[in-house]
Order: sequence, then C-alpha cells, then structure tokens
Amino acid sequence: MSSKTKCWLWMLLVILSETSATSTLKMFGNSEGSTKMLLLVLLIALYCTCYYSLSRAVKDIPVGLAYATWSGTGILVVSTLGMAFYGQHPDTAAIIGMAVIASGIVIMNLFSKMGSEASEEDAPAAPVASMDKNIAN
Repeated sequence: MSSKTKCWLWMLLVILSETSATSTLKMFGNSEGSTKMLLLVLLIALYCTCYYSLSRAVKDIPVGLAYATWSGTGILVVSTLGMAFYGQHPDTAAIIGMAVIASGIVIMNLFSKMGSEASEEDAPAAPVASMDKNIAN
C-alpha cells in the first residue's frame, strides 16, 4: 500500500471519528449520571483519535487540502446525520450551501495541484526563511 493511500485511510478515520464525536454531542447534552460520564469518555476518545489521525494524514497530504476535505466532509456528514437522527430539515439555502461545499471538496481534490511537485516549485519562499535572511544581514 502506498504512503499516499495510507494517508487517505487516516483521513477517512479523521472524518469518521470527528463526525461521530460531533453527532454524539447532542446525546451528551441531554444525558445524566453515568450515561453522561460514559459519553464524555467516548467523546474524548473520538476527538483524540481524530487529531492523532489528522497528524498522520498530513504527512503526505497537504494540510490545506486535508483540512478542507475534513471540515467540508464533516459538515456534510453531520448535517446528514442531523436529518436522519434528529429530525432536522434543511431549507433551500442549506441545501445549496451543502452542494457548494461538496463541489469545493471535489474540485480541490481532483483539480488542485496543491502539494504536487509543480506547485512547490512555483511557490514563493516561506516567509520565515526570508525573515531569517533579513535578520542575518
């Protein structure tokens, strides 16, 4: 399995753990006693899994692309879960917004050269590197 494929599998775990945790927040808010404590432990485990997995995913996926994919997909999944489990009904504006988010994710992943060798060659020097040169002079 290639390094890139492994990173995308980590991204899948990022999305699954974060959307599971976010969807559990509503149950956590409505629970009491030992159930609330168990949900708290679950939430902490899911968010820790999410951020650990994100740190692994960005080893071979540009951080901007990873974050856009994670947050955009998270919005779509959590909105869908809200409709399925909490009776939330999106209006026309919400549906249009979700379509724009979905198309943005697809466009960035299919057509962006972010992170490719070509885009790295054309990129300007890092601001920190140029600051170091100015300080040295």
